[in-house]
Amino acid sequence: AQQLGDEIVARAPFIAGVFGPGCEAAIPTAAESDIFPVVRADQSALTETELFPPLYDTLWQGSFSAFVTVMHGCNNYCTYCIVPLVRGPEVSRSSSEIIREINALTTRGIREVTLLGQNVNSYRDPESGDDFTALLHRIATIPRVDRIRFVTSHPRDFTERLARAFAEIPTLMPYLHLPAQAGSDRILAAMGRGYRVAEYRERIALARSYCPDISLSSDFIVGFPGETEDDFGATLRLIEDIRYDTLFAFAYSPRPGTRAAQEKETLSQREKLDRLNRLLTMQKAVMSTIRQRILGRTVQVLIEGKSPSGDTMMGRNEHNQIVHVHGSTPSDVGSIVPVTVTAVLENTLRGIKGG
Repeated sequence: AQQLGDEIVARAPFIAGVFGPGCEAAIPTAAESDIFPVVRADQSALTETELFPPLYDTLWQGSFSAFVTVMHGCNNYCTYCIVPLVRGPEVSRSSSEIIREINALTTRGIREVTLLGQNVNSYRDPESGDDFTALLHRIATIPRVDRIRFVTSHPRDFTERLARAFAEIPTLMPYLHLPAQAGSDRILAAMGRGYRVAEYRERIALARSYCPDISLSSDFIVGFPGETEDDFGATLRLIEDIRYDTLFAFAYSPRPGTRAAQEKETLSQREKLDRLNRLLTMQKAVMSTIRQRILGRTVQVLIEGKSPSGDTMMGRNEHNQIVHVHGSTPSDVGSIVPVTVTAVLENTLRGIKGG
């Protein structure tokens, strides 16, 4: 939406307006006044007022877990990524405003907050200059915030100080999403990622040194222009070595205006999908073994509601894994309850309330 703007309205006249990311708070005003702005990709549209409206927390609806935007945009300009082109450079929100929003959310029953940003660990308070780790420590002092999570991190900006926060902040959950994108130095350089595979492995080791049981997730792109079978094999080796709990993988698709879109594709769609399927098959096998460490444990689950099927309730444990809980009732919604894990399924866990 933010990329095409007016073009969307021109192509589909029945659309009254287009709202890009960060403009959600303007929707009620537009609907009431019959004024529908189109969010464009030009810099003048990417103002802090638009990105961080004063009453951002009014967007929250229900649940006991909330997402809180702390920064917007990105300065990295990876060759395949359109985010900097449509959302602009990094803009951080003041920590005082973030704290105000979280305090407001806790009065409505929120117990868990997930801090959001395109590159969240490059956050820098525009007022004090404090970094992301300082923000985490400050949020940890807010009463009634029992759980803190954050996404998405860039490996280049993942510091030892941030890794240490997992050991220092009891309410910081043991979950880290650290996108690798590829396991080949040559492809990482072509992607403009700014690190080598060895450096990525060092960041993972750092996180595990302070939080040995941390749950890891990552993003990968397969079939990037110029990717050879050897490059792809290096990606598979990285996945096998790191042993992620969760993985998000995609076949490369060019984005207009990015540098990578100007490169000639060297793989057919069929070849890209074949590699994607091979990667996902490997991850499925890895996940089935790495998650066995949870079997028999007593974990703490924030009950979110009824499971889609059956008579169980469901929620997420400390490691951000979905758990279906026998013995739990609707009265537990919003509570963090002990659950003994009795089964590890393909994508979820099952357990019995009680420890």
